[in-house]
Amino acid sequence: MLRRRGSLDWAIGRFTTHRSRQSVKLKNLLRLGAYQILFLDRVPASAAVNESVRLAKTLGEKAIAGFVNAVLRAMVRAETIPLPDPAEDPILHISVKYSHPEWLVKRWIPRLGMEKTIALCAANNEIPPVTVRVNTLRTTRDALSAELKRAGIDVTPCAVSSAGLMLRGVAHLTDLPAYQRGEFYVQDEAAQLIGFAVAPKPGERILDACAAPGGKSTHLAELTGDRGEIVAADAGAKRMERMVENAGRLGLTSIRPVAADLTRGTAVLGDAPYDRILVDAPCSGLGILRRNPEAKWYKSEAVIGTMAALQNKILDQVAPRLKPGGVLVYSTCTTEPEENEAVVGSFLTRHPDFRLESLQSLWPESGLITSEGTLNTLLNPYQMDHFFAARLISETKGA
Repeated sequence: MLRRRGSLDWAIGRFTTHRSRQSVKLKNLLRLGAYQILFLDRVPASAAVNESVRLAKTLGEKAIAGFVNAVLRAMVRAETIPLPDPAEDPILHISVKYSHPEWLVKRWIPRLGMEKTIALCAANNEIPPVTVRVNTLRTTRDALSAELKRAGIDVTPCAVSSAGLMLRGVAHLTDLPAYQRGEFYVQDEAAQLIGFAVAPKPGERILDACAAPGGKSTHLAELTGDRGEIVAADAGAKRMERMVENAGRLGLTSIRPVAADLTRGTAVLGDAPYDRILVDAPCSGLGILRRNPEAKWYKSEAVIGTMAALQNKILDQVAPRLKPGGVLVYSTCTTEPEENEAVVGSFLTRHPDFRLESLQSLWPESGLITSEGTLNTLLNPYQMDHFFAARLISETKGA
């Protein structure tokens, strides 16, 4: 329902007026009923109407039960529900048909074109696959794949991440013995690529500046063979607790959690410099809308500028903590260039002692590396989330 809310509200609006005056409870009752009628083919329309009316009464909304009944029955009787004319208003047409806010569609069309905008909206409405990252300190991808297949799970190796497996036909991941033994971590394939972009080595001191809940910190620890020091900083106490739990389950001992808001300074990190720094920055999250379908309805365009300012601030704070010749990887899970290429460009202008290093050698045949050498998984063919990453090298200055 959350994925299709825009389409549902348009349809409901054909059979009712004064939507703005309706309570949230009434709107959601109508949306639930309309979703069953319009998008589910195994629920009889009469059952969808009757259950919606019953639910209204159960929720103590007897006064609106008749209204719910009338609107949904009118929807059932309608042969078609016309969409906005694409020739007259293409933005509204795409917004309604593919259930996205108009401000997003309006942003994407000039940059991506009509066809790619539609493809992006359609991709955001898909249910994402379950993807896991193999803990190579405890098992191998082949061994884990074989075990999961014996358990009746459909397993496919990820095409780009050498540690990834895509799973189908699994309901309760945390009940699997392999999960309890810490042999995998649930993580989208695009997110797995960020750790490989950092490319940490055993014995190195590494800062994960925005670490919780620990997906990338634990990957960095695994890539070092758990023989480095991963300083995992984050301002969210609850999220930090999850990171500690995740590291414990995976059997990792090289992660040192630090509660810190690095936008306010890095003194809490001590004086020692870092070989590598990962800034997996807070962002608008527009690259993972298929995982958080409710997000597109409460976010506004203003979040992009707000996040870009925050991203630049974090980069400026952590950059001086890098050793000469050290690696800084900047990544986001957003589609918007203001938070991606523009942030990197602005950083390089402010910090001429850094240079951009191409990631092409890591995945030369993937089609995911831009001409500038950055990772961009937007509209990728691998069922990944939409991520961006840039690797920056400190040439002269360190902490």
